[in-house]
Amino acid sequence: MTDAPGGFVTSSRRTVDAASRRTTLQAPNGPAALVPEWPDRALPTFPVPASAAEIAGRLAQIEVADVGAFDLVEMAAGWAQVIAIATAYQAQAVGEMLARDTGLGDGVDDELACALVMTGRSAQIITSRAAGIGEHPLLGDALRAGTLDARKVDVILEETVVLDDADTRAEVVALAAEAGAGLTAPQLVRHIRRLVLTVDPASSKERAKRARRERSVELKWINDSMASISALLPAADAVAAFTAIDALAGHVGGGSCGVAGANGTGWSNGGADADGTAGADSARWVRDDRTIDQRRADAFAAVFNGILDSGRTPDGTPVPTRHGKRTSLQVTVGAGTLLGLDDLPGELAGYGPIPADLARELAQDATWRRILTDPSDDTFVERGRVTYRPGADLSGTVLARDVTCAFPGCQQPARRCEIDHVEPFDPDRPAEHQTTARNLQALCKHHHQLKTRKRWNASRDPVTGNAVWTSPAGITYARSPIPIHLSPAQLQHVGPPRPVPPRPDTDDPPPF
Repeated sequence: MTDAPGGFVTSSRRTVDAASRRTTLQAPNGPAALVPEWPDRALPTFPVPASAAEIAGRLAQIEVADVGAFDLVEMAAGWAQVIAIATAYQAQAVGEMLARDTGLGDGVDDELACALVMTGRSAQIITSRAAGIGEHPLLGDALRAGTLDARKVDVILEETVVLDDADTRAEVVALAAEAGAGLTAPQLVRHIRRLVLTVDPASSKERAKRARRERSVELKWINDSMASISALLPAADAVAAFTAIDALAGHVGGGSCGVAGANGTGWSNGGADADGTAGADSARWVRDDRTIDQRRADAFAAVFNGILDSGRTPDGTPVPTRHGKRTSLQVTVGAGTLLGLDDLPGELAGYGPIPADLARELAQDATWRRILTDPSDDTFVERGRVTYRPGADLSGTVLARDVTCAFPGCQQPARRCEIDHVEPFDPDRPAEHQTTARNLQALCKHHHQLKTRKRWNASRDPVTGNAVWTSPAGITYARSPIPIHLSPAQLQHVGPPRPVPPRPDTDDPPPF
C-alpha cells in the first residue's frame, strides 16, 4: 500500500538507526532486538522481533519506579506485544480444536465458555478469531510481530466476512492488516468498509439484505440500577424511531420546544402520558427542568411501560403470554425488606441486584407470591402454591428457582427460557414422577438443543442442587444454585428495628 489511509498515526518513538544498532549490539539478557536504541534508555522501541518469553523476561526485570517516562511507555507497549503474541498462540490451539476430530464437534464454543468461565458470546469471539487466522495466516504473523492486537484482528475478520470471493477477501485482509498498525479499531472499521465498497460495489444491495436479517435488540447491565438498550436496525427504521422519541420528548427540528437553557432544559408541551400517547393536557406548556436526553429517555420508557400496564400493543393486539402467564416484571424481595425491617437488596429478573428502596417501590402494585429459601445460604426451597393472587404453577416454581438458564455461565433470564426435563421424559412412566421441580430446569433455546442433541449430558445433584453438565470432551462442570436474596446473617444491621406494619387480612404469609 503506497499511501497511508487518513488518520494513520506515526510516532517519533521509532528512530531511523534502530535496525542498525540492534545488529551491532548484543543484549546481556536476551536477543539484540531487546537492546535500547538510546544509551539512556532501559528498553527498545516496541514491537520488536522477539518471543513472548524473551520480552516478558526482560520487562519483568525492570522496576517501574527506576525508569523514566519513555521507558514506562515502552513497558506498556512491550506487554501489549506479549498479549498479542499470546493471542496468536491461543488462536493456534483453538484452531487445532476446530480442525482436528477431538470429539467436540460444533461444541467448541460451549466447551471454552465453561472451561474459561465466560459467556458463550465471548467464546464465539475466540473461536471465530482462531478460524479467521487459520484462513489468513498473515493475521497471526501480525499478532506475533506486535503490529496488530486482538481487537484489530477481530475488526478485520468481522468487516471482511461480507466478501464472498476468497481472493478478494484475502486482498482486503492484507491491505487492512498493513493499515491497522497506525489506525485505531474504529478508524480501521471505516477504512475497511471503504475498501469493501471499492472492490465489490455490485453486491452491496445483497449485503444490505443480509445485514437486515441481523437486526436485534440487546439489554446491557450497568451499575447503580441502570441499564442500556441497544437496537440494531435498518438505517431508515432507526432514524424513524429516534424521530418519534424526539417528538414524544417535545423536541422537534433539532431544538427543544420553547426557550431552552444551555443545558437543554426549558418549556415543554407536556410530552407523552404513561401509555406513550398524548394526554388531554398535552397542548399545555409547562416548565420542564429535564434535559433533552432525560426527556428522550423518559418518553422511550413510557411507551413500553404503557404496553406492560395495558397488556396490549399500540395497535390493540394483546401482548403474548409466557409460560401461560401475562408478561410482566419480576421482582424478588425479602419479607423483612418489603416490610421495612432491613435494607437488603432485591432482585430484578433479567437485570440483577437492585437497592431495597427501588425493590419496595416496584413491589407496591405487584402480585405477591411466597418463596421459601434456605436461611443458611438463601437458595430456593419452594415456591408457595397459595398466593395473594392466583396463577402459581410448577413452571413458575422452576423459573423462580433457576433465575437464569441452568447451563454454566449462561445469563439468559429464566422467564425467557424453555422448561426442560433433566432426565428425559419417559412416556411409559407416570408423569407425576417425572414432571417435578427436581427433574425440571430452565434452559435457553441454544442449550436446550445442545442437551437434546446429546452433545452435552445434564443432571441435578439432589443434595447440593447443582446443575451438573458433562461436555463431549468428558469434562464435568457444575453450576450452583443462585441465591434468591442476601441472608440477613451476612450483613450487620445497626440501630433499632423499625415498627412492623399490621399484616393484611389474608391467608397468605408475608411475601418472600
